[in-house]
Order: sequence, then structure tokens, then C-alpha cells
Amino acid sequence: MSTLQLTGTLLAKMEYLLNHPWQLSLLLAIVLSTAIEMGYRAALYLHIPENPDRKEQMVAIRDGFFVLIGLLLGFTLALEAPRYAERRSLLVDEAVSIGTTYLRAGTLPQPYRDHSQQLLRQYVDARIDLDDAGDDAARFTEASNRSKDIHDQLWGDLLAVSQTDRTAITAAYLNSLNATFDLHERRVAALENRIPYAIWMLLIVVSVITVFVRGLTLTRRFWLTLVLVPVTIAIVVALIDDLDTPSRGLIRLDRRAMQRLKSDLAAQPGK
Repeated sequence: MSTLQLTGTLLAKMEYLLNHPWQLSLLLAIVLSTAIEMGYRAALYLHIPENPDRKEQMVAIRDGFFVLIGLLLGFTLALEAPRYAERRSLLVDEAVSIGTTYLRAGTLPQPYRDHSQQLLRQYVDARIDLDDAGDDAARFTEASNRSKDIHDQLWGDLLAVSQTDRTAITAAYLNSLNATFDLHERRVAALENRIPYAIWMLLIVVSVITVFVRGLTLTRRFWLTLVLVPVTIAIVVALIDDLDTPSRGLIRLDRRAMQRLKSDLAAQPGK
């Protein structure tokens, strides 16, 4: 297997794990527990517990690594939390924008009024499908393309209306439609804007080194020591990854605003 193929395989496996936060957490906990056990055995082989100078040096290195991993985890969480809030805010903004556009479409002359409102109801379904797609690239692309096709049809209706009607009412509808189109791109970009692989690799590598050094400073093996630190680090990493994966895991993007909009539009008379 060539280096390029190996890199591609590793990236694919990494992508899969990052799209399944708690599977990543379980695997990471096992890897870290193994690393701390290896550190303990290495300490016995190197006679670190019996040598005060070596042990003092390893304790200093251990403390430094724990500070480092704490800073890295805090930095990554601080990096992801605003992204999650932005995705939630953009979803609400888009639901409001679509609702406003739907109401202003009611001022268009027939047959454009009914056609545009029907398209907007279909557009809400496409947006919900986009959120449900998760890590399914084919489904995500299909929902995005369907949204863009509806954009084209809505824009075509507006162009037809503007040929004979250029009043302030039509201009207001134009502004709402433009805002809805813009929010599509901003939401897609927000969903695609995830923590880079390089940061994940740094977190995992530093975590493994940290618990390995922790094992080097153990005087005796105690099962709670072998489990507590690895599990804690793994849970924090999974939490950050869960925030970074809005359609999977325990922390889901709240889509009630879009669901309410769908119900409201379905209840409109003459749908």
C-alpha cells in the first residue's frame, strides 16, 4: 500500500471516529489505559521508583504535561463552543427569514403567490433534510442541491413579477428572499466548519504521552489510577467532539424552530 493510500485510509477512519464521538471516547479510553500501564512497566524496567533523582525529574515532566493537556482541552472547547452557538443561531435566523419570506410571498400576484409559497414549504423540508444528513455526504449534497434548485425557481418567479410590478412590496419580498439565500450558504459553511484534524491529532498524541508519563511516576499499580485519568480525558474529548458533530451524539442541534415553522406553514389556509 502506498503512502498516499495509507494516509487516505487513516483519514477515512479518523473521519468515521470523529463523526461518532462516544465510540471515539471508548477507543481513546482503552488506548490511554494501555499507555499508562506501559508507562508503569517501563518505570519498573528503568528502576525509576528506586531512583529519587529520576523520579523527581519524571514528576516534574508529568506535571508539565498535565498542564499542557489541560490547556489544549480548554482551548479546543473554547474554540468549539462558539461554533455550536453559531450553528444554533443561524438555524433560528433561517427559520425566521423563511417565515418572513413566506408571508411576503403572499403579496405577489397569482399564480406566483401560490407557487412561491409552495416552493417555500418544500424548502423547509429540504433544510430539515440537510440537518438530518449528518455525516452522510450523499444525502447532504442532495439536500443542498435541492435547496439551490428551489432558489432558482423562487428567483425565476420574482423576475417574472418584477417585469410588471416594481413597487415597494416587491422590493421587500426581494430583500427577504436574498436574506434567505444568504443564510443557506452561511448555514452550510457553519456545518462544514469543524475542528481541523491536526488539532485532534495533537490532542490524542499529547494525551497518550501525558498518561504514559503518569505511568512512569506510579510506585504501585492501582486499578483506579489506571482508569480514572484515561476515562476523564476521553470523556472531555468526546464532549468536544459531540459539540463539533451537531447531528450525532448526545448533544444535538436544537431544530425546534425549523420544525415549528414547518407546522405553521402546513397549517396555512390554501396550502
